[in-house]
Amino acid sequence: MPNSNKTLFQQNYKKLPDSFYSRIRPEAMQQANLLHFNQNLCNELGIKLSEKQLFEMTSGQTFPNEFEPLAQKYTGHQFGYYNPDLGDGRGVLLGQIKDKDNQYWDLHLKGCGRTPYSRRGDGRAVLRSAIREYLIGEALDALGIPTTRCLSICGSPESVQREQSEPRATYIRIAKTHIRFGHFEWLAQQGDIEQQKQLAEYVIETVYPELSCIKDEKQRYATLLKTIMQNTASMIAGWQSVGFCHGVMNTDNMSVAGETFDFGPYAFLDDCKIHYICNHSDTEGRYAYSQQPNIGLWNCQVLGQAFINLVSSADIEHAIDHYIETFNQEYLLKMGRKFGLVDPVEEDKHFIADTLILMDESQLDFHYFFTLLTHFDTEQHHLFTDYLLDSKAWQNWQKRYRERISEQSKTQRQQCLKENVPLLTLRNYIAQEVIESTTQGNVKPLENWMQWLRQPYNPAEVFLEQSHRHYLQPPHKHNKGLALSCSS
Repeated sequence: MPNSNKTLFQQNYKKLPDSFYSRIRPEAMQQANLLHFNQNLCNELGIKLSEKQLFEMTSGQTFPNEFEPLAQKYTGHQFGYYNPDLGDGRGVLLGQIKDKDNQYWDLHLKGCGRTPYSRRGDGRAVLRSAIREYLIGEALDALGIPTTRCLSICGSPESVQREQSEPRATYIRIAKTHIRFGHFEWLAQQGDIEQQKQLAEYVIETVYPELSCIKDEKQRYATLLKTIMQNTASMIAGWQSVGFCHGVMNTDNMSVAGETFDFGPYAFLDDCKIHYICNHSDTEGRYAYSQQPNIGLWNCQVLGQAFINLVSSADIEHAIDHYIETFNQEYLLKMGRKFGLVDPVEEDKHFIADTLILMDESQLDFHYFFTLLTHFDTEQHHLFTDYLLDSKAWQNWQKRYRERISEQSKTQRQQCLKENVPLLTLRNYIAQEVIESTTQGNVKPLENWMQWLRQPYNPAEVFLEQSHRHYLQPPHKHNKGLALSCSS
């Protein structure tokens, strides 16, 4: 594969010891076809990859000479229990690609066959899960939530056995890093302090280069830990504010870059069910929507313990406290602005909590409620009130809200709502429609939704048409609350 710019591709992960990874030859996909490549992402990063290059890499056939596919070793806590037998079981880190700002990004090929860490799995991905990850990266990014995204996706008539036989797919994920909390857990269990330091320095070099100027080693690692926890808290506050449920917040699914990572049975809320569980494998509700902030904290505590040989106990406690402070501040700000409160104050957290509880009790759609709130005290105020239950509780709520917004101008509130209330949401039934169409050979819906999801606050004109208007409204009952498995 010709490459005129020899610095475009690189494999930085090889700087780490051999024990951190296994060299892998990906299993080339048979009868592959490129279903889509993410031109938006290429344009944003300023990277020039031809359709042919992307097809050859995504299908596992040919890679740039500078790339060397590696499967990473890590461990982690899964549903609260430590599992030492983890690693890249169905994906490989191809290497890094440099963007227009000379920043390197990881390229990771998913679904490319077995690795030494596959355990009993086949190392392949199904089209269903590939499309779901492909779509959600664009949806979250457009909502301002830090996330990994996908560069390209290939399909094949090869069959893969999950709950049933499904068509195979491979796709390339792009991220700031593929280092997980579980990498540090693995090294802590190994007790190799020198290798822990090597990994910490790698993360600083590739993700947080601004920390490299801190000369004192312990202070540098303490700041790294604090920064990871801060970014994790901010990310989860973003999830909560848009009603996003990750579904499998195991520590091996947590990125040290604070990016939403490793998508499985994710879902956006339909009805505002505070304790909604999107993963039917999560029988105890560990990763319910309401639990995500606390699980984020639990995961950060685990990460803190993995740093015990690098920083002091006081530094760990300080970082954990910083997670709590950051989450509370970010959640109040993000949720407050969804109510049109330009500068939310501490007392508003009670108003926000009370509203969500009332929405839950009234079985109101999480997203549509805020859509209609944009009409509050306008000529179309009836659209909002008609949606509410005619109850004393909601009458009192309206009085309370009106008193609160009287402190700012109507123009300010309207602008705040416009900038913070998405009108278009990737519901699970929409993703399923795209999956079914693509499976039947029609990739047009996939192409369309990859564009449409980029405009959640100002949807494309097509949604003014009668045939598409329903996508901006609550789904029918049979399309609500779809629970998915970890294989999703």
